[in-house]
This record gives sequence, C-alpha cells and structure tokens, in this order.
Amino acid sequence: MRFQRKQFRFIAQMRLNILLLFISFSIGIVGCDVINPSEPVPTYVKIDSFSFKQTKPQEEGPVSTAITSVWMYYNNDPVGVFDLPCNVPVITEGDQGIISVAPAIALNGLYDLQPQYTFYSFDTVTLKTNPGNVFEYTPTTSYITSAVFQYKEDFELGNSFSPYIEGAIGDTSIVQTSDATKVHSGSRSGYIYVDKTNTYSEIITTSPFDITDGEAYLELNYKCSIPFEIGMYNTLDNGFEALSYFVGVNPTGTWKKIYIDLATYTSTYLGKDFKLLIKCGLPDGYSDGYVLLDNIKVVSF
Repeated sequence: MRFQRKQFRFIAQMRLNILLLFISFSIGIVGCDVINPSEPVPTYVKIDSFSFKQTKPQEEGPVSTAITSVWMYYNNDPVGVFDLPCNVPVITEGDQGIISVAPAIALNGLYDLQPQYTFYSFDTVTLKTNPGNVFEYTPTTSYITSAVFQYKEDFELGNSFSPYIEGAIGDTSIVQTSDATKVHSGSRSGYIYVDKTNTYSEIITTSPFDITDGEAYLELNYKCSIPFEIGMYNTLDNGFEALSYFVGVNPTGTWKKIYIDLATYTSTYLGKDFKLLIKCGLPDGYSDGYVLLDNIKVVSF
C-alpha cells in the first residue's frame, strides 16, 4: 500500500514536471516570436518607363519626354524615389491598395536632382496583395490641364530666332535643316554651325512672350558637338533690361532632352516680354562644330 502511494506520488510529480517544462517551452516560443516577429513579404511593382498621352496636341506641339525616375506612393504614404527602370518592394495592407506614381526629371540636366515634374500628371493603379510576386506596370502621364505653353518652336513652319546682334563679325545664326541625319522629329530641326570663319553664334527669339508668376520650365531636344549656353532676356518692372545665361549644356552624339527651371530667373528679374537666348562658340582646337535643336517650348501656369 505504501509502495502504491509512493508510486502515485512519483507519477504525479513526473506529470507536474512535464507540465512545467511544456509551459516553459511555450513561453520561450512566444518570447522568441515577440523578439523576432515574422517579417511581411512585399509585393513587387516593376516599372520600366512611362507612356505619354497627348490631350491638347495643337497647344502642346510635338511631344518627347525624358522621365528618369518615379516617385511612388502606396495609399498616399511615400514608398520612395526610384531610378527607371525599377522593381520596388511594397508592403501591402489587406487584400489591395492604391499605388500612385509621379514622373520625375533631371533638373537642368543634373541627375543628382530629380524632382517630380510639375507639368506632368500622376497615375494610379490598384495593387492586389501578392506576396513575393511581381506586378508589371506601365504608368501613363500627360501634361496637366492647367499647363500653358507660352512659347513653342519646332522649326517645321519657320524659325523664330534671329542674331542677338545683327551683322556682328564672325557671328552665325540658326537655320532650318531637313537633312534626315540632323532631324530629331518631324521633317525639320534647327541647326547652328560654327567654323574658323564664323566662330560663334548668339541668337534670340524675335517675339517676346510672358511667363506668369510661379513655376515655369523650358523644354528642348538637342544634339551637339560643342557646348552651348541657355539664357533669358526681358524688360524689368522698372523699365530697364535684364540678360542672364544660367545653364550650360555639354556635347552629346545622341539626341537628348533637357528640362530647365525658369522660375529662379523670372522671380529674380521680375518683368515682362521675355525672350530666349542661346549661344555657342568654337572651342580651342576645333575646326568646326554644331548645335541641333528641336521641340523648344516654355511651359508655365
């Protein structure tokens, strides 16, 4: 009888020890989960480029873009800024959410500065939660409806530039060219050629245009074997005249597009009757050189 009671107490103690061990082990597992919670698996959004939709062709003129990166948002929360092409991990919530993207450009040709382009629209898409998988997406953008095109020149029907100083010795102007090897789009582009006889060129738009207060950009396509500079000229509010060159462009053997911020100039030199200036010169050691321009436009509100 004593033996049976001892045996019973031994078995009970063993069960208690096992129960305590199980509880301790369970607490340990829960504690590990608290310290190292499982990480959510993202859904990936893959964007190679933007497509562009014209909404006002007559006002916008020929369209080309140089969208270099994308600003991405998920349910209005920022995800980040990414160079194109990109494959972006997005931590989703619930079954689906909204992806919003804004096209960004290299400001004044500087790839270290890539702001959202004010005059291009956002695009949105529904992203379904699909952990570990890739959602391929080509967003569409267009000029915003409030964009105003203050000046345009595509050289198809004419040439709105003239020499800044008429008859200057050694100066040359810009001409239309229909040479297919020199044309960016359409049937004509603008062509500046300098050599040892005509060593420089400085041109100005013949007709002035206004730029309203606020953001404004100059867009243009270019290809050049020599550097050139871009500036503005205008009449100040006090009646005096202002002239400033503020962007230099390096040579490139392929057509490129640049977006130039004009707001810094217009806010400094307040006035009216703005004109665009472009100049270049024959560098030392060169026998000749060229600058090709196309699809020039000034965009503001």
